[in-house]
Amino acid sequence: MIEHPFLEALAALWARFVLALCTFGVTLLISANSLFAKVRMSHDNGYVLRGRLRIAADARVPGHDFFEQGRSFACRVRHGAASYKDDAKLVVRSASIKFADRRGRSPLDILMNTGRMPLFWNARTFMQFMRRSIQGKGKHYVPYLQQHPQAAIGGGDSVRRDPDTPHRLVYRTQTTSGFIGRDKVLRHVRYRLVPEPFDGIESGMPDDWDRHHAWLQNPLPDETRGRNYLKDAVRAAVEAGQVMRYKLQIQLRLPPPDETVQPEWIASSVPWDETIFPWLDLAELELDEMLSHKESMLTWFDLRHHPASLPIPKARSIDDAHSLNHLRLAGIWATRARLLSYALTGVPKPYPDSRQARDWLGVPPMAKPP
Repeated sequence: MIEHPFLEALAALWARFVLALCTFGVTLLISANSLFAKVRMSHDNGYVLRGRLRIAADARVPGHDFFEQGRSFACRVRHGAASYKDDAKLVVRSASIKFADRRGRSPLDILMNTGRMPLFWNARTFMQFMRRSIQGKGKHYVPYLQQHPQAAIGGGDSVRRDPDTPHRLVYRTQTTSGFIGRDKVLRHVRYRLVPEPFDGIESGMPDDWDRHHAWLQNPLPDETRGRNYLKDAVRAAVEAGQVMRYKLQIQLRLPPPDETVQPEWIASSVPWDETIFPWLDLAELELDEMLSHKESMLTWFDLRHHPASLPIPKARSIDDAHSLNHLRLAGIWATRARLLSYALTGVPKPYPDSRQARDWLGVPPMAKPP
């Protein structure tokens, strides 16, 4: 069957229209929630550390104008947790790097999560997951996970329970973006943040039960620590003079010969073979100060913060692997809505330590929260 060029162009135009329509709907819902509930688009539970970042690239990393050897930046790193206001829940953890010591604008922001693959990998699966979140999370995720076994694997791979410190976790972008070196060659790139030193064992890894029941996210019944135990531990460590050191690393991969066909490995649900595409050192981070609650709340990250030599590829449909970053780029409207709510009614207070507080959410409901 020979495709007519006009019909192909019409199909491509329709796919972009659907993507734009879905992006508008998702952005409107999330922005409204950020405005009225005064919350981030995700990972509302978090804190920010301040420090320094120095480019110390592996010799195998192609020369790059932005990642120039020896270049240094003041930086901020926000550690967060998805969905719930409780450090002891079974949740996806995150690390976001800002290549500047500022609340907003910077030359580069990088967003990362725990795990090698996510719960969703394009705009279509994100919207399906979002629908279940709106219904009430917990058991409502099960039909989605049954429909997408890959999501169930990703969920079990990404969650962490009761880590001792965020400094013993590994964070990855999972999504793929661009890297244009001084040789003008476009490569695909993924980033990860690794503790230094690191023995290869992450804290808080799910056991077999948690891995296969990642939607049951409540604290364990015998939990004795408060909702803010992780924040308290980090604050105590920093005040005692501890410096948290990390390495920022990258994987690089050349595009396929036929760039009109998107390869399967572009999707965040497909980890790259580390023996063929090894992680290369890119930068060293030292974090030695924890910012105040207010300053942490006012710090925001945006994928639009990047130099031209580190492009975010454009998406062409809701099934395009790049459509996940497409939605994240639109998340600036949710950020603006949240900051507007702060300006109008003030920054929300820190979370109470008790799980008996009215804002604590147990999913599924718990008669006696620990």
